[in-house]
Amino acid sequence: MAIPDKAPSLSWAEASQPMQAWWQQYCLVSMMPLVRLQVTWLENITQAIQMETQLFQAIAKSGEKLTLCLTDNAYSCNAAKLTEHYQEMVKTLTDANIERLAKVSQLSHEFRRCLWEEI
Repeated sequence: MAIPDKAPSLSWAEASQPMQAWWQQYCLVSMMPLVRLQVTWLENITQAIQMETQLFQAIAKSGEKLTLCLTDNAYSCNAAKLTEHYQEMVKTLTDANIERLAKVSQLSHEFRRCLWEEI
């Protein structure tokens, strides 16, 4: 009596290929909007951080000028020059803050638009 040939057995990896293909397709379809949303959120956060950095640079530059006026004898700072430097510092900081607020208000609209596009 002859032993019947068995059908070739599939390895685990070969048998699970249809399931893996389905899982990859499911993940790509269902997770991509969330990934795009997170990328949009990170881009907007990066823009906000850049705006804050620009404001801090303006603060540092203005403070440096005023400090040099007060401490460096080469400037020979008198009351009139000190007042002029102070007013220049206030104007620089005011302009930087107004520009920052304008960009921040624009950022929130832009961020909301990007959110709705992704949803």
